[in-house]
Amino acid sequence: MSSWAQTLSRLDAFSKVDRTHQARTSSGGFLSVMVLLAMAFMVTSELRDFLQYQQTHEFAVDADVQQELQVNFAMAVAMPCALMRVDVLDASGNRQNLDDGITMQAVSRRRAFAKLSGSHSAGLNGVADMHVHDIFAEAGRLRRVPGVREKGLAKPSSLASIGDLDDAACHIEGSVMVNKVAGLFHITAHGHAYGGAYVPSRMMNFTHHIDELSFGPLYPSLDNPLDNTLHVSDDHVSAFRYFISIVPTTYIDASARHLSTNQYAVNEYYKPHSDLSDLDGKPPGIFLEYSFESVAVTVREHRGSVVAFAVRLCAAISGLFVTVGIAHSLFACVTNAVSGRRPHVSRGILDSKHATTVHISAAVVES
Repeated sequence: MSSWAQTLSRLDAFSKVDRTHQARTSSGGFLSVMVLLAMAFMVTSELRDFLQYQQTHEFAVDADVQQELQVNFAMAVAMPCALMRVDVLDASGNRQNLDDGITMQAVSRRRAFAKLSGSHSAGLNGVADMHVHDIFAEAGRLRRVPGVREKGLAKPSSLASIGDLDDAACHIEGSVMVNKVAGLFHITAHGHAYGGAYVPSRMMNFTHHIDELSFGPLYPSLDNPLDNTLHVSDDHVSAFRYFISIVPTTYIDASARHLSTNQYAVNEYYKPHSDLSDLDGKPPGIFLEYSFESVAVTVREHRGSVVAFAVRLCAAISGLFVTVGIAHSLFACVTNAVSGRRPHVSRGILDSKHATTVHISAAVVES
């Protein structure tokens, strides 16, 4: 062996035990099988965690100077279209009447509300329960423009096919641009709060189903908190108020694609006829009061590092080997102590029996 090879062998921190000095036991074989199974489980678990996407949330002050924001809505109200008006009033004093800029089409009340039950039906594609790559996939599906039929309700029918006003309802749908300031989107009856022919209370019914309400670009496959919700009025004269807080949100997937939209949280407030005095003078109707948060959220999606995955895997496997080895040694010591057996110890040249032989040999040499 060359000198450099001998030098390297002296530095070997992984010294080997000769096979002739190794003892194999049934308990050791059982532990080896258990270790292999545990290793397979740990490798599978670590690999599954590595292949899954991870999400991080970043919060910052909203620096977007955009002056306007798109509002998308689609709902059915249990009143004839001719008796209602739709308006937007914002904090700057600007008021828009939307009757001419949206689609208001007569539908059959029985057909529109027959299959809807309960006060809320959760959406299948709620943004809060989805990963970023799923949000991108859903956002690219069924991208539509204002005026296309809504997701959940029956196809609008003409007023002639409805038959009578008691069965009349109105499907309202559209996308409008509003100032990016706090505002009030509301649906009221003519002659209440605004001018026009007065609608008697017996003809009002603000039971409604919100099929879609979103802010920003229209992604119909993504469900928001108020999407697919049914709200039933107990009497003819009642008011529904929704307090909506809008948070600008940007999604960034693992491929560095950006998707800008707006999330919102909502609180609902319902008042029947007997409590309308508490509504700050607002008439019966549907009122969606929206405001903008000053904080913007960025949701980033990424995969774990390959180096970190390798380090975790090596640490887990080596730790398993060391832990099982120590446990096996302790188990052997306890077993020998309980059974009274002494562990086998190989004797060397300095043991008493061999030492006597050495002394005798030395005396013969001197003589």
